[in-house]
Amino acid sequence: MQTKNTLLILFLFKIMLLSSQSLQHPVIWTTPAEKTDVLAKIQNYDWASSIVTKAKGTIEAKVNTHITNPLTILNTIPALAADDNLSESAASSANAGHAKALNYASYAAMVYYVTGEEKYAQFAADILWYYIEQLSTRSPSNTAMSGSHFYDPRSGYAQFAIAYDFMVNYLKTPGTQVYSKSNGSQIAFDNVKAQKAVYNIAMNALHEHGGTDTKYGKTVSNHPILRAPGVLFSILCIEDDTERERMFNVFWNVGTSQQNSFTKTILPMFGEQGIWPEAVSYSFMQNVTLVLNLVDKLKPELNVMNNNTHILDGNFLFDNLRMPNRRFVRYGDSHRDIDKTGEIYRYTLNLATRKGYTNYIDKAKVALRQGYDAEGGYNPIVPITTFGNYRAFDQLFWGIDIPKVISGAIDFQKPTVVIKHAGVALQRNYVEENNEDYGLCGIIGGAHYVHSHATGITMELYGAGYIMAANAGLPKTLAERKEPEHENYFWRHAGNNTMIVNGETHGRQSGSWNTDSYLWMNTTVNVAAEPKHLEDPINPNFSFATQYLDDKVNNEQSKRTLSTIRTSETTGYYFDMFRSKSLETNNFHDYIYHNLGDATNISTVDGTPLPVSPTTRYQNDIGDLQKSPGWRFFENTNVTASTNEAIKVRFDLNETNTYMNMFAPAGVAREYTKALGPATREAKGGYINKKTQIVAIRQQGEAWNSPYVHIFEPSKSTNTSVKSVEHLYRGGVIVGSKVNSQVGDKVITDYVICQEDASKIVSIPEAGINFTGHFAVVRYEQILDKAYVTLYIGEGTSLSYGEHALQADASKKGQLVVEVTADISRIVGFKDLSNNQEVAKGSNLDVEAIIGSDFTEATLFVNNVNVGTKIGAPYVWTSIPELTNMTELSYLLKIVAKDAQGVTKESSLTVLTPNQWAYTTNSLPHPIPGRIEFEHYDNGGIDIAYWDKKNQNSSSFRPDEMVDINSAGTQVRDIKSGEWLEFTVNVEQAGNYSLDVRHQTRRSPVFKQLTVSFPDENLTFLSDIVLTNTGSGSFLTETIGNFDLEAGEHVLRFSLLDYGFDLDYFELKLETLSIDDPINLKQKIKIYPNPTSSSFTINVGEIDLENVSVYNMLGVKVYTNNASQEKLIINTKEYNMKSGLYLVVITDQQGNSYTQKLIVQ
Repeated sequence: MQTKNTLLILFLFKIMLLSSQSLQHPVIWTTPAEKTDVLAKIQNYDWASSIVTKAKGTIEAKVNTHITNPLTILNTIPALAADDNLSESAASSANAGHAKALNYASYAAMVYYVTGEEKYAQFAADILWYYIEQLSTRSPSNTAMSGSHFYDPRSGYAQFAIAYDFMVNYLKTPGTQVYSKSNGSQIAFDNVKAQKAVYNIAMNALHEHGGTDTKYGKTVSNHPILRAPGVLFSILCIEDDTERERMFNVFWNVGTSQQNSFTKTILPMFGEQGIWPEAVSYSFMQNVTLVLNLVDKLKPELNVMNNNTHILDGNFLFDNLRMPNRRFVRYGDSHRDIDKTGEIYRYTLNLATRKGYTNYIDKAKVALRQGYDAEGGYNPIVPITTFGNYRAFDQLFWGIDIPKVISGAIDFQKPTVVIKHAGVALQRNYVEENNEDYGLCGIIGGAHYVHSHATGITMELYGAGYIMAANAGLPKTLAERKEPEHENYFWRHAGNNTMIVNGETHGRQSGSWNTDSYLWMNTTVNVAAEPKHLEDPINPNFSFATQYLDDKVNNEQSKRTLSTIRTSETTGYYFDMFRSKSLETNNFHDYIYHNLGDATNISTVDGTPLPVSPTTRYQNDIGDLQKSPGWRFFENTNVTASTNEAIKVRFDLNETNTYMNMFAPAGVAREYTKALGPATREAKGGYINKKTQIVAIRQQGEAWNSPYVHIFEPSKSTNTSVKSVEHLYRGGVIVGSKVNSQVGDKVITDYVICQEDASKIVSIPEAGINFTGHFAVVRYEQILDKAYVTLYIGEGTSLSYGEHALQADASKKGQLVVEVTADISRIVGFKDLSNNQEVAKGSNLDVEAIIGSDFTEATLFVNNVNVGTKIGAPYVWTSIPELTNMTELSYLLKIVAKDAQGVTKESSLTVLTPNQWAYTTNSLPHPIPGRIEFEHYDNGGIDIAYWDKKNQNSSSFRPDEMVDINSAGTQVRDIKSGEWLEFTVNVEQAGNYSLDVRHQTRRSPVFKQLTVSFPDENLTFLSDIVLTNTGSGSFLTETIGNFDLEAGEHVLRFSLLDYGFDLDYFELKLETLSIDDPINLKQKIKIYPNPTSSSFTINVGEIDLENVSVYNMLGVKVYTNNASQEKLIINTKEYNMKSGLYLVVITDQQGNSYTQKLIVQ
């Protein structure tokens, strides 16, 4: 202690003698030499100036109040802790308070630096002085703000250093005064006292008093990385060059018990993939690139990037881990929506630009542009948050303008991604249009790492807009991490989608990253994949990955293969084969699967429900501290009798009439238990707080030769494209599945073969298949009179199917696609109808079938009702009562054809009607003129009646929807860019209407907020409307525009373009009866017949026609004509206009336009 006191006295003596220092401020985010460029950036680019404006907006009222009453802000600062020995939970509240106050100071300091306005400087200076007065009298070991040595460097210390760095030149100007709360008056700034406080902060953050770094070359947690910027920033505020260099050397090379050495402990932990080896949201660790960039800038002689450029490569890996809805996959203790890609790209770009790394410069620019475009543009966020809040600074000082049009692209959607430290392999198959609805993505794997779970080879699956089958993830709060639900369930095998052997599979404590957690497991490894990590596929429809786990903890072995298989742009399925065995006794296996939903339906493939009865088989554990395997949390457990029939399990998501369908082939006796479990974390929509649906499938004995094989198909209706599944065998060993699918008139048979390894040889005589290898697919597909055979080898040497043969290349993969003669004698299909095709509500539908010559009759069923049998061509059903004035949400159509021997073949599809209706007491459209509350947006759910980015509406009003509504249920709030609301309205009289909107707009300067349209009719009335700033707490009703409306029923959409405002209601008022040309135009135009089945006529009379265009409901133009004709006859077959709703848009030479709906049957 005496030595430390001596050092402290010497340090203070140096401060008094010091007349200058070599390090000029600011130095952290920018330097004096860069100021001209920074000011030019603010002058020239809106995004840069908006950062300053937003920072001003956050602090402006506080700064103005401070001029006359400095105690207002100072009294909000929590008391400083006596030392840094508090727990994180005990320090949490104070930490948030200190972070907020000092964040206000750092924003004010930044604003002063770029504007020179001294009121911001005084505000920041007085907050800094409050801390300086109190901390200057302490020693490093008892210096603290919140009381947590882990929290302070990440929060208060970091913001203090940033503010001080911007302010030091102002503070040291002769005559500068600061407000002293203890004196109640202005006093002269004392730099000696300030440096004493800075020294205490920096030394406490560095934490030399806590001991040295003993972890060289060993695994450490993320704590030293999270602390690192605050530690380094504080050190850079030390004026004594010698002491500052000594402290930097400790930070960089030597390390301490709390702040491990960057060179000897932290950087060596980055493996070959260049990412921090933890759970996804912890793995970003953007602070490492931040520190590397800053150190390289200040000390180029260290060549910090030597042997570390792989970290820059790793920065580009995370965008590959997005699901189709851009949320991240989740393994271990991870949050799905934490996204640090923008920060790591900006850090990378700044570093690479200075170093001249051209490749990284180009990649970072492209990645940033793609990210901005995906989010609807670049709108910098300037928040007040507790931990690591550097976004305003990194965007303003390290960000550059990224052109809206940029050459090059990065494909972040490769089919296979392997994360080695986590033992995870990702599989995906994405589509060009409506990928959020029809894209496939899943992961399998597991390992031990900091923040890992004990999972075995767990799985996560996406489907139809939802992450259907989710891994456990992390709870919202620190306190929840200690609850039994997290430690005894989500950390365990039973809380994940995995296998449990003999009811005993568990993790080990020795080596676990957390005390008494029993989380250690062996690392799953990728043993095969096509394509390999981040490579291109050889076939757009197929890919696979196989993960292997040699489980030494449980003396078990398991191998799991996940494949994404596409059958059309809107259909596809997952193939999941899970082999497992104990190396001791195989009593039984339990395959555990969780899915979002409102109900679980277990039935035979023909739809017959399986009876269930209550069971207590999962109310047990192995007796360890964490109650492994964790299935005591299963509730409402009901089990079927043992069955070896083919089974279909359907999970119903009633919120959007969406389903996950799970198919199991016949041949293995199993018992199916359905249960409920804790709610899925970060679930979408109304499922955030609902119990999770669970299926536990028990099989007696081993599951290696008789593995679990499941086909998972997400769907938008109960009529799936997958129709049946069967096992494939090599002797008594199950080696895959035959999957029969139907997509409209296309019939597909896939033979998916997955053997134990690439050395195995299988012959399937009944199918004419021979294969040597691990993974292959044989596909036969027929579309009416066209047929094709595809041979695909993912890993193997040879594959044959009848007369067709394929030899793999040197990389053990290959494909062959050949056209073959179609068997048209047994065709059964629908003409001009496709599965899930939409037709207008209230319309009538005729059905025509395509029936092969082998068949003598065909019967049509509508929702399982026989509507008639035809005994010869043409197979056409008209005037069908069940398909007249269609108002149901969906209609199941099935054709059953029978040949002379009585053998039948069937084909089915689902027809949908738009599922959207007004939120009114009688479900009828809102009358116009009239007033409509914004929270009374249409029924129908997300993607149909509204789009919302948040996961949950916390209000009790419409709680199962995602639109954010205030607690009183009277206003739409928490609006985000890109959201929209729709309202079905009935305009009672054509005319000119004014639109009033009642709103609260809090942000400034002005920003675009609303666009108003009829989206179904391609009509936009008002674009990029800017509302008046009302400030917080007050609402204003203002007229935002006038426009003409035609009489009749319409869907009105409000597109919400940005954040920072709330909406109460809107009102459409009839101003004048319209006599404008568009209304007159309507009276002169005739379109008939409507509905039509083959052709229709457009008669425009004497109108000077400029253009006629026809659009489908995807907005694609299917017909256009610029000829000036009085009458046009359009053949629907010629322009491939299939059944559905179309929009006819007619424009005259004066620029007037008219839109009418057309129904093609």
